[in-house]
Amino acid sequence: MPGRGNLDGHFGIAMHDLKQPEVRVCEFVDSKEYSRLKSMINVYKAFDIVIPAGNEEKGQSKLLGEALTSAFPTSLLQTLNAKFFKSDKGERTMRSLMNFEVSRVSDKIFEKKLTMAALEVLIKYITETRFVYFRRNSLRIHEILLNNTCMIDYASWESLEIVCDEIEQKKRGIKQRRCLVDILDHTITQNGARYLRANVLQPSSDLATIESRQDSVAELVEMEELREKLRQLLARTHELDQVLAMCIQTSASWTVRGAESNINQIVKLVQTLKVIDVIRDALETADVKSTLLKAKIEFLKDERFEEMMRIIEDKICDQPIDSKKNSLALRNSKCFAIREGISVNLDVARKAYLELLEKVEAISEEEIFEKFEENSVRLSYSLTRGFHYTLVTKNAQNVIIPKMFLDVTRNRSTVTFSSRKIISANDRISQVAAEIFLASDIVVSDLIEIIQHTLPVLYYAMDALSTIDFLCSLASYSVSRDTVRPQFGESFSVSNGRHPVLDWADPLSTVPNDTCLTRYRRFGIITGPNMAGKSTYLKQIAQLAIMAQTGAFIPADFAVLPVFTRIFSRMGHNDELMRNKSAFASEMCDASTILKFADRHSLVVMDELARSTSTEEGIAISYAICEKILAIGCYTLLATHFLDISTLAGHSSAIENYHFQPPCDDDETDEGNSKFKHKLMRGPYRGPLYGFEVVELSTFPGSVIEHAVQLAKKLRAQATQENHDLEAQRRRLKIDTWQRMTILAENARREFGANWATNEIVARNFEIIRKSLKDGLKRIEDDDGFIA
Repeated sequence: MPGRGNLDGHFGIAMHDLKQPEVRVCEFVDSKEYSRLKSMINVYKAFDIVIPAGNEEKGQSKLLGEALTSAFPTSLLQTLNAKFFKSDKGERTMRSLMNFEVSRVSDKIFEKKLTMAALEVLIKYITETRFVYFRRNSLRIHEILLNNTCMIDYASWESLEIVCDEIEQKKRGIKQRRCLVDILDHTITQNGARYLRANVLQPSSDLATIESRQDSVAELVEMEELREKLRQLLARTHELDQVLAMCIQTSASWTVRGAESNINQIVKLVQTLKVIDVIRDALETADVKSTLLKAKIEFLKDERFEEMMRIIEDKICDQPIDSKKNSLALRNSKCFAIREGISVNLDVARKAYLELLEKVEAISEEEIFEKFEENSVRLSYSLTRGFHYTLVTKNAQNVIIPKMFLDVTRNRSTVTFSSRKIISANDRISQVAAEIFLASDIVVSDLIEIIQHTLPVLYYAMDALSTIDFLCSLASYSVSRDTVRPQFGESFSVSNGRHPVLDWADPLSTVPNDTCLTRYRRFGIITGPNMAGKSTYLKQIAQLAIMAQTGAFIPADFAVLPVFTRIFSRMGHNDELMRNKSAFASEMCDASTILKFADRHSLVVMDELARSTSTEEGIAISYAICEKILAIGCYTLLATHFLDISTLAGHSSAIENYHFQPPCDDDETDEGNSKFKHKLMRGPYRGPLYGFEVVELSTFPGSVIEHAVQLAKKLRAQATQENHDLEAQRRRLKIDTWQRMTILAENARREFGANWATNEIVARNFEIIRKSLKDGLKRIEDDDGFIA
């Protein structure tokens, strides 16, 4: 619901998945590009989007609709008359449906008019299009508070390789871990996978939340036996969100299929409640210390779990419904899920069902004995055909089946067929099974009414199980690679950091690189030839920041990072024909968003800024944008081919130049191609002019190329004003080392208290920094620069 008048630029949003028991609401201020709105919709994968219809030709509703249609072409966009968006009705609806015990909303939620209007339309849309109604005081309302999350632009998710294109992934068939979400996702349950995805796409910016997750992950990393036991137990649980959805929803239609599904869910609830007891006991026995795991134990200790279990077991058999069973055993389990003596009609129907099964057995024995002398024919059952005969033979195409049998199907080594008596029995069995399911559903519905007061514990259990699965997933990733627990402070200081996705694919070949950005030297300009690793390094920096704020350990030897509230990226653009935008216009829209919304708590990574225009204009625009970003005070990394941009370092002490080396002639691959070292070095790029190698492959006259090379070298010499002062490099390296040691000492003092100086972890990290200093000084002596 977009705001108007005084609320122009404000948006209220309400979201619900019919398979889940939760409604998410949020109200926020957004840009004209609707970046926050797009991110929110994409995090939760909306299929239907409803917005108010506007009367104006090119008004806000029309522009919003065009933007959403372009961003989500597979979603169904609906427009409703604005008169249905009534905040007063939304408030009454919310008070009626919300379960106040488990809902997570702010005190002023009812004052947010756009949110209330969106909620009213959401509930009305579900009721009128899906014919689903909610029980009173059953829904959990979750208000998303953006001030506790790190906002990442929707377009950055794929450009930074945070998520993969699902369509392309389906085309490839086999799931390959090619993005950040994939390499972190070692979850067992669907709820755990959703929880992980949401936290990677919108990481926490609350330091206490991040550190509590880190404590839990560290504990699970150390307790391998507990971690593996929890993962095995989680594999035995069922998705409680589907159970809760059944308990809080009522449908206008009553079908056999729905009744069968309800029986299935209630039996799965019994099985999951039993596993929850084992999970709680496993955590208590392990004597976990982290506050987050302890909090989940307390939730699982609620006495209402036992009360719910006692009520359900009085009417439901505890035999598991296993989908791996054959079709007949699975149907029989559902038919006899309700205990005997609960319903007279149900008991009568089940007696008739057993008699029909015995009748089918008798028919099959008679017909098989009469027509087949061999023992190769047996009575089989499948979900689609019901009971039928199967003949196993080596000559399926030529075997003769008596004419009394129908529906003959020949496969490579089997022949299946049926008879009139078997078909008639199947019809009767299906009718009786339907009667059993409907009678059972009446019992299940009564049972749901009885346990309504205990439903909040299922919300607690769902949260606890998904959180435990999420933490076990992060711990599983951490032990599978060489990772370190990141600390948090004012600097962005990483020693031997590695690109997470590349490190997962091939840890031996991944080249590590250092990163050092401080509050006083916060802007890095990276130059170098194509294929050297500039873009990959930018993605690495963003991914490490996201992983750290998710609570994961990161692939590095040592790491201190700031807590970011927003992460911006500009990683290259093509023309946007649907929106009538050139590549340059699209670039400038991204840059405008960065300049408008970035602050000193933001991370900005930009690749090839202003490349889609002339060189003079591109350099001028890049200069202007960089100066503005410097004034904002955010942490920034810019990769560019404009070597003139590196001269900005002479005008601001906050800027540092870095470069990637060109390949050496003696470093060649087996195919004879030059091999890049992919190592980040301090200082601007002074390597060879690689563009002329491409020109030499064309039909350009040699004299023209030679003259162009001489001109380029002359221009480069004029632009190079910085003196290659080795003593200045040594001094700068020592200052950087001193800053890193100071930050390490401050973080260690905060984490380990008075005894921080004797801590082994702190000593090891100091040794890493000292070694980095020695290596850097040695490289300076070799007049080869040093690692950033």
